[in-house]
Amino acid sequence: MRIWDILAVCTLIVIALLGKYSPFGNDQSNAIRRPPIETVKPPRNQPLPPSAGPVLSITLEDTKKSSTGTAFSVAKDGIWVTARHVADGCEKIALQTGTKRFTQVRRIVHHPNADISILQTNYGAQPLPGIGTRIFRGQDGYSFGFPKGKPGDVHAKVIGRRTMAVKGRYSTREPVVAWAQINRIPDRGTHLGGISGGPWVDKNGLIIGVHVAGAPRRGRSYSSTPQSLLYILKGVGLNNNQVGNAKSNLSVHKTNFSRTGDSLRQSLTVTKVFCIVRNRWR
Repeated sequence: MRIWDILAVCTLIVIALLGKYSPFGNDQSNAIRRPPIETVKPPRNQPLPPSAGPVLSITLEDTKKSSTGTAFSVAKDGIWVTARHVADGCEKIALQTGTKRFTQVRRIVHHPNADISILQTNYGAQPLPGIGTRIFRGQDGYSFGFPKGKPGDVHAKVIGRRTMAVKGRYSTREPVVAWAQINRIPDRGTHLGGISGGPWVDKNGLIIGVHVAGAPRRGRSYSSTPQSLLYILKGVGLNNNQVGNAKSNLSVHKTNFSRTGDSLRQSLTVTKVFCIVRNRWR
């Protein structure tokens, strides 16, 4: 095993123990190699979905640091979704598949105008049931992941739409859904960094967004739109009817959402992403 491979695996374990997380909200193999990175070309003359309210401006640091985030499965053959800011700029990316066990990401595809990336691995897990396209004001939603590097879940309600503009390491401008947080389990304070890339689902477990940002002091979270997710999935060969597993038959509500999150993490449908940047894991 080459020295860099040894260091990469050691770094994964150290990040896991320290619970490092992305400040934006970040196979078990003998050789973890940088996966090829691609960007789906945006369609021409296609307007963005309608948005309203003030622009949510995000500035990313030019230099990426090692961190963790969240990803979720959309197909059994190893297709996962995460936030672009979690996956962008990493030298190595791995998903956790157990205690001190990881699977390498072999391919990354970034959305050109949204904070979404597709990760592909040789290892697959049970996917979420599918994608829902109907979002309305006052709708309940649930997000699962690893805030501050530890298991955690959020219940929130839709309050409207915004436009999110990201600049710095890359530039995007996209419509996002704004959520008012109702409950967090466990409640470790306002900051949810590390849940970025986790799914937002409706009462039936259908994916209605990707957790991409938050305003901690206001108790707000923001998610990508289903249309943005459908677009990038189509770019990697998955149409809506090919996403997920309808047999999952989830039922999520305000009294069981945390148990649902635990179940999804246990089945690795929702898992932790490790971004490794050499000499920057501290």
